[in-house]
Amino acid sequence: MNKTGTLTDRGWTVSEMRLSPFTNDNGVYQDGTLAMCRDAKDALWALVGHNNLGEITLWRGTCADDLTKICAIAYNFDMGAAGQAFHGIPYPDGPRSRGLIWPYGLWIDPEDGRFYAFVHNETAWGAGDSSYNAYGEGEGEPDFRHIGLMASDDEGRTWDFLEWIITSEQPCWTDAYRPDGMEGGQPGERFSLGAGDFCFYPNTRDGYFYIFYSQITVERATYRHEDHIYAARAPISGKGRQGTWRKLYDGAFSEPGNGGKESAVIAQGNVPFISFNSHLGGYMMTSYRRENWVRGLGACQVSFSPDLLFWSEPVTLDISREDLSRPYFTVCNTDTIGRIQDTGRSFRLLAENNGMDVYQCQVTLP
Repeated sequence: MNKTGTLTDRGWTVSEMRLSPFTNDNGVYQDGTLAMCRDAKDALWALVGHNNLGEITLWRGTCADDLTKICAIAYNFDMGAAGQAFHGIPYPDGPRSRGLIWPYGLWIDPEDGRFYAFVHNETAWGAGDSSYNAYGEGEGEPDFRHIGLMASDDEGRTWDFLEWIITSEQPCWTDAYRPDGMEGGQPGERFSLGAGDFCFYPNTRDGYFYIFYSQITVERATYRHEDHIYAARAPISGKGRQGTWRKLYDGAFSEPGNGGKESAVIAQGNVPFISFNSHLGGYMMTSYRRENWVRGLGACQVSFSPDLLFWSEPVTLDISREDLSRPYFTVCNTDTIGRIQDTGRSFRLLAENNGMDVYQCQVTLP
């Protein structure tokens, strides 16, 4: 990798796909990257699935190969209708929060063993009559995203919602439909669907949590989508709580996580996943390229960075691989000890479509 983080030799190899343990037969209907973390005793834990289709389940093992399902998780808070969901806590940009959750990140505090889950939420799924999107009431796309935090004190079996931690600088409604009596809204022919579809990376090298999140921009008339990836970070000492996050804007992590300004780090990429690659001596981001996915081509693309600030232009892993025509990719190692998101020359790539079985392959760098 050169000083800008570009992999100069693209001689990587990708093995054949095979099923992972995360299948419909095992009660998993995944929709997004997988949330995994090790505890202080090196046990590997995972939160998989989502509650818009099936349920969220807790898994435990020594590595990605032997994770075993423990239970479906329970909640000390309601979801669904606006007003009763999420303890009645409103979104930071104004409307009442509503809908369901998708876990995208898991962290286990090594000091007290408390579990924290970083979750994606949408306004138009599972909120009943209070569901809404950019055009009006009802379920379905294009709806609006927020990122929240919940915690568990019984090793991930029961969870309580804490707060919303990252919100777009754009309000989560348009002038075509204003929920809860809100005023204003995103005007014009293009609107952003908010901050979500993210990955969580705890970086013990510099003492910060990182969240790389997606925002989709939609043209009102044509329904054409554009994807961009953004970044925020918070000191690990703050345990990911509201107010500790700062968004990357104009080259610095300077803007508040809720409502602050934001600068894209990647254009034409969605649903990122961050890992550190010891073979390259730097950071790697996978994401998917929408135009390839729509065409049934290999959609996984890879970017590289020496510092988590500046990223190389994404390059497609293998555009000829139809089995890589999926939108969600998770990178992990196969070790039985060590951080799951630290990899070497060869690493595991998990891939899936919404609600389908999760497949896996091995990628080897030159």
